[in-house]
Amino acid sequence: MPSKPTGMRTDEAALTAAPAGEPVPNAENAPPRSAHDWALAGHRERRSGQLGQAIVSLTRATELEPASAFHWTQLGRLLAAAQRYDAAEAALTRACSLEPWQPALHLALAEMLAQQNRMGDAIEACRRAIAADPDSIQAAISEALMLPPIYSSANDVVQWRNRFAEGLERLQAGSQRWLARPNGVLGVETTNFYLPYQGGDDCALQSGYSDFLAALLGAAAPDLQAPIARRSRQVKIRVGFMSSNLRACTIGDYFESWITDLPRERFEVCVLLTESVPDARTKALASASDEFAALSGNVDEVARAVKSRRLDVLVFPDVGMAIWSSLFAAMRLAPVQCAAWGHPVTTGSRFIDHFFSCADMEPPGAAASYREALTLLPGLGTRYRPPPQVEPARRERFGLPADARLYLCPHSLYKIHPETDPLFFELLARDPQAVLVFFAATTAGQREIFVDRLQRGMQARGLAPRQQIKLLPYVSRSDFRSVMSVCDVILDPLHWSGGRTSLDALTAGLPLVTLPGRLMRGRQSAAMLRTIGVDELVARDEEDYVAIALRIAQDHAYREAISTRIREGLLRLVDRGEPIDALARALEAIT
Repeated sequence: MPSKPTGMRTDEAALTAAPAGEPVPNAENAPPRSAHDWALAGHRERRSGQLGQAIVSLTRATELEPASAFHWTQLGRLLAAAQRYDAAEAALTRACSLEPWQPALHLALAEMLAQQNRMGDAIEACRRAIAADPDSIQAAISEALMLPPIYSSANDVVQWRNRFAEGLERLQAGSQRWLARPNGVLGVETTNFYLPYQGGDDCALQSGYSDFLAALLGAAAPDLQAPIARRSRQVKIRVGFMSSNLRACTIGDYFESWITDLPRERFEVCVLLTESVPDARTKALASASDEFAALSGNVDEVARAVKSRRLDVLVFPDVGMAIWSSLFAAMRLAPVQCAAWGHPVTTGSRFIDHFFSCADMEPPGAAASYREALTLLPGLGTRYRPPPQVEPARRERFGLPADARLYLCPHSLYKIHPETDPLFFELLARDPQAVLVFFAATTAGQREIFVDRLQRGMQARGLAPRQQIKLLPYVSRSDFRSVMSVCDVILDPLHWSGGRTSLDALTAGLPLVTLPGRLMRGRQSAAMLRTIGVDELVARDEEDYVAIALRIAQDHAYREAISTRIREGLLRLVDRGEPIDALARALEAIT
């Protein structure tokens, strides 16, 4: 299952961001003996992708020098990268107690507390950072714009959205103060990752935030916003793809074919990996590109490295998914710059000229939700290569009841909007054999608030508890798809439909039910189902949604017939070349 960005730097630059006097790692160091040696070993292991061993090494460093805030901080960042947020919180709390005057430590702790959905404590940690350094722009942004991963109710969503808007207004009102010390913006790591999961149109909020960053960047590094003259048309268009997620993940799956399949007689492809450790997928994309660069350093150094490549067009597949992506999007690094739906919300940046999306997934009037010019591609917008067949499995392997009807909502819990809950409760009320199956969040705090929300809703609905809710631990992608295969029906949440999750289900012939939302991110599954030719799985309203799900789960013959039609129609959806042809034509038209 895909992971979410932590909002915390866990890249090479963060791991080497030692206080003054800390030595620079050396790959030729002798076997570790001192705490210093263990810390350097952990750095090298992190760089080579050995995250587990790096955690062991940093843990040893803290044991040998327990009074070093630096070691505890690095350990906390590694634990965050491993999504071990409970342990990361403990390590960062220790670091803060050792050096309370360091604002960065309080901000790191605030992120961990937010991941636990302890929002009051997280905001207090931000305020301690502000008290330690009133001139910290990152502290001001974090305090003003922090959002929880999981909401306790639909009203909670509204309250946090209002708080975000008010916080953004305060930041904008204080712009002159920050313009007097603009260089701080180069360390800002806030991307508003959780904002689109609220279900609203975010164009105004995203634009306001991007304009705020852009004004500071214009003062701090004006050369990175200066216009770039277009090159005279060459034989080939030089196009760059810039992301930290060009690896084995949803972004890699979606946009791999943009890199591998663009016709090389017309395009020269440059892959720019940022803030990430390459994996096997990254190396394959590097081999398929004409130029590859793994970029590290400060944000302005990375930006200048990109700008020096003299691209004709730069594509950001997933602005909002990585800590510096909002900053890069507020710069001019190529004459033409584009974003895509890897994070399906407008960047809000006046420096992003075009937004690539999928024609069948966008609603009428979609352009109003984007600051960029909207460019629509056919089908899935990409040549999506289906995963291998699902491995046969039995329910018992995953601790699922053999005699229940399993309604699976296989999405990250932060994607499940509280307005979806009444649909769950109606299914439980109308099917006495129903069990709702979810995958647990990465932290205990998130799990607790989600389960509490469901339990309160069930009680209000008059549903007596009978173990109707099952939360499974995170599993490998192959096991994730095996879990799907033993369930009766897959449920799309409101406002944020499945992307790769829905594709995983459909390529295995598994029926899902969806109710299209008013924005693209709530309409992806509906477009897929219509393309395949099973339109009857696209609900007209909430009552229809429940009726469809009940019929699929309760009528075995109907379910099998739908599954057969899904398999037969799949080739109309996946492994299609038309989206790449359309992308190539679009890139030629805008350069």
